[in-house]
Amino acid sequence: MDSFDEDLIRALQLDGRAQFSTLANELGVHRTLVAQRVNELLESDEIRILAAVHPSAVGLPVQVNLQLRISGPTTPVFEQLLEFPNVVFLSEISGQSQAVVEVWAADLDDVGRSVREIQAIEGVVEAQLTIYDRVLRRLRLGRDPEPSDLVFDDFDIALMAELQTDGRLTFGELARRTGRSTSACRARTLRLLEARVMRIGAVRRRRTATTSVLSGFGIMLTGQENAAGSVEKMLLELPTIEFAARTLGRYSIIATIAARSLTGFTDIARQIREHPSVHLVETWVHAHVWLERYEWGMDRILQQARD
Repeated sequence: MDSFDEDLIRALQLDGRAQFSTLANELGVHRTLVAQRVNELLESDEIRILAAVHPSAVGLPVQVNLQLRISGPTTPVFEQLLEFPNVVFLSEISGQSQAVVEVWAADLDDVGRSVREIQAIEGVVEAQLTIYDRVLRRLRLGRDPEPSDLVFDDFDIALMAELQTDGRLTFGELARRTGRSTSACRARTLRLLEARVMRIGAVRRRRTATTSVLSGFGIMLTGQENAAGSVEKMLLELPTIEFAARTLGRYSIIATIAARSLTGFTDIARQIREHPSVHLVETWVHAHVWLERYEWGMDRILQQARD
């Protein structure tokens, strides 16, 4: 996969409904090339463009990161983890641990139940838990919505259901599927996006041959005054950062950052380690992403709307 594809996918991750002409202007190429390549990426299943509904909107405000050490074959463990309904990210990684699992939960009791069930899987010998205290960047979801914006009706839910299946559906097609007018679908979709209840972007399959390296960083800080703020600022200025959160547990900050190559990954790691407020950095490479889940059953959204 060449640099043009990487730039195109990155742009679609940020805005999955961007017009081909807008993408062409941003990338400095002809619109026809963009349209052809986007269609090829979709048809090959290299990317999917979907609406991601914010965890707060589905009643899952607590998010945690688990790093698992696995003894013996790893595949049976991952296959069982895929069955957990609140596992939203699952990756096989390099290093001392063999898996990164992100769990969304209703509350800490829900976290406890999920962690105990994961620990009980045969082959899991250790689970290191880190709680997200504050999410700083989430590529597929953006900033957290205001609590007042987490109120939606049947029309909102119908639109979210359709856009979770295909984020590039036209407003005309949304109107046909929901029985509403095109203008109503446009206005309501834009309201949901502006309120940050959902965000539409590309999800990579990440299983084909590619030079892209997706890496994780567990950062421990020195404890100096304003250490967290200065490190967070540095991380958020990295152009390929996909996720960052202030955390409680082993690490002060966890980040996920993409790089074009192992050299690029090494350069990013060096930059983070050289920051004066960083005490220690542990890294891992996401060798095989088993799951990135952003779509949710409408029963969960309906339940949250009633609550």
